[in-house]
Amino acid sequence: MTSPEPGHPRTSLSDTLADLLQGAGVDKTSKIRVTGPAGLAALLWFCRHRYEQVGFVKSGPSPSDDGDLLIVPQTCDIDALAAILQRGPHARQGGVLIVQTPEPDETAAGPDPVHSLLRKSGYRVERCLHGHHRELHVARRRAGPPRRMAA
Repeated sequence: MTSPEPGHPRTSLSDTLADLLQGAGVDKTSKIRVTGPAGLAALLWFCRHRYEQVGFVKSGPSPSDDGDLLIVPQTCDIDALAAILQRGPHARQGGVLIVQTPEPDETAAGPDPVHSLLRKSGYRVERCLHGHHRELHVARRRAGPPRRMAA
C-alpha cells in the first residue's frame, strides 16, 4: 500500500484508487489522461497526489497523444462507453483504461456486455470491482495494428 501524501489524510476511496493504480502499473510519472464531465474532480485528485503528467482531454476526437492511463470517472452506460471507445481519446497500446458502468441486469444471461465491448475494442479486462450499483473496469489496451485517426 502506498503511503499518504504529506498534508493529505488517507481515505478509503483514496486508498482504493491509489492501490488500483499501483496494481495497474500506473505511477506518479505515468502519462494520465482524464475525460468526461466528471473529469475535473479526478484531475484535481491526481494533482493533489502529485502525479506529474496529468491532463484533461475532451470526449470525442482530440489531437492529444495517447496516455499510459485513460480514466473516465463518471458512470457510463454501454452506449456512452461505445462512443468513447470509438471516437474518444484512448490509452496507448499496453496502457490502461479505467471506467465505471452500471451493474449489468442480473436477469440477463451471457457474458457481461461491457466486457464484450471492451474486448471488441481491443482491451483486455484485468479487474472488475462491484459496488454501489456500479462496476469499475480496469482494462489494458492490447497491442495491434495502429488505430485510424479521425478526420
